[in-house]
Amino acid sequence: MNKARFLNTFFFIVAVYALYLKLPSILTHFKFQDQKVSDFTVKLINDEKFILSAQPKKIVMVFWATWCGPCEIELKRINKMVMDKKIQPSDVLAISSNEEESIVREKAKRENYLFNIALDTNGSISNQFQVSATPTIIFIDEKKTITWMTSGLSPTLEYRITSFLK
Repeated sequence: MNKARFLNTFFFIVAVYALYLKLPSILTHFKFQDQKVSDFTVKLINDEKFILSAQPKKIVMVFWATWCGPCEIELKRINKMVMDKKIQPSDVLAISSNEEESIVREKAKRENYLFNIALDTNGSISNQFQVSATPTIIFIDEKKTITWMTSGLSPTLEYRITSFLK
């Protein structure tokens, strides 16, 4: 077998395997598409409460973890969008699940995140959305309906967020 054919076969197998690994989360995301979100309340790191039903506008929710490298990339991109005034800090709710409050607070302070950081310490909200990977990003419109959901790095995230929030 020549080198080009071997490389093509190798990359095809890697792509199929990656799709196989991602398929369960893709199917979950499709299941949630266009579904109304049940109301929830979550504590923010500033000790305020975030109540979904009290939000009159669209929300970008990001499920993340302090130890997650891809989460850090996506949250830094979102933070830059806030700093550049492309979006408002109140447009984003970043939810850390099943982590100690002190660790989440320290990470948010160190990274200077400007958007809302929530503490889902018992994982009930991530369970509600069947989050199985971080980062998981969910767009919720003003009618509290999920319009888009994805996991992992999204090369088109900035475009998607600004288009969604218009």
